[in-house]
Amino acid sequence: MAFIKLQKNNAYFKRFQVKFRRRREGKTDYYQRKRLIYQRKNKYATPKWRFVVRRTNNRIICQVVSSTIEGDKVKTAADSGELKRFGLTAGLTNYSAAYCTGLLCARRLLKLLDTDNKAKKIDSKYLETFNLVSEATGEYFKFDELLEKKKIEIRPFTCFLDLGLASATVGNRVFAALKGAVDGGINIPHSDKIFPKVKEEKGGKKDAKANPHRDRILGLHVQNYMDIIKKDEARFKRQFSQWSECLKNAKVAKVDELLKKVHAEIRKNPDRVVKKVARKKGEKQKVVYADKDRTIIKNEKNQKKPAYKRDRKLTNKQRKLRVQEKIRKFAAERAKAK
Repeated sequence: MAFIKLQKNNAYFKRFQVKFRRRREGKTDYYQRKRLIYQRKNKYATPKWRFVVRRTNNRIICQVVSSTIEGDKVKTAADSGELKRFGLTAGLTNYSAAYCTGLLCARRLLKLLDTDNKAKKIDSKYLETFNLVSEATGEYFKFDELLEKKKIEIRPFTCFLDLGLASATVGNRVFAALKGAVDGGINIPHSDKIFPKVKEEKGGKKDAKANPHRDRILGLHVQNYMDIIKKDEARFKRQFSQWSECLKNAKVAKVDELLKKVHAEIRKNPDRVVKKVARKKGEKQKVVYADKDRTIIKNEKNQKKPAYKRDRKLTNKQRKLRVQEKIRKFAAERAKAK
């Protein structure tokens, strides 16, 4: 019988290193992250920006992030949930919505840069200068060559795509967000291999007029499917009731018309809307620090669902007050005992 060497002995387990928590949870690819945040030492605290795209079941999130020793810092962000304000209330995770979110993030960032420079008394017009693409064409272009062609001497804001754990497959929605950001005026190095291409026919020829990437951006794949299903009313109502309501509210007949309208609205005003909580005149915000004030009972009046308790999240000031209250209480009890 052959000699079998015991590999996993006591010595092996003593020097076994557990992987990082976020790697174990499948949240962060540290191999990729290390290469994205690596910066040359002679750059002297110059941030290296990443265009971070993440997709959940309900939305697409785009952020412009830089890394520091203290942690990641987000310059600006956009969410496909914000597209409801521009008239797009359905299909918030598809290819077209990803493009719109990337475009919104880019235009918002350039406006923010102009605002920051204005505060420093620096004259800059990033928003106007880098409005290189007036409407979505889906055509690939090299940023440097286009700047040279239009005789723009200002350096563009440059990011590097962070796609996380998403697969870099052709036509992935991550690349739709990238295309939206590039059309919006951010320089993100990429190639045309990642976008949907014209399929070859049997003879090996390609249709010169076909532009599948533009069709995807303008949601023609959604419109075509809607047209096919329209004959079956019950099925159409079940699958496309939200889309039909969205088109009705926007007063347009087709999806591509709606998305063109959304793109124009984003370019017009990319600002984030801040919701203001209405308060009565002279009313001050209550400082909550006691445990009894923290607990909220929800669904108390609703008969259908059972009531449940939730603890309100405290601010830094409230936590400090809570600690002081506990110390006072402890001191008072101690004085009584003496």
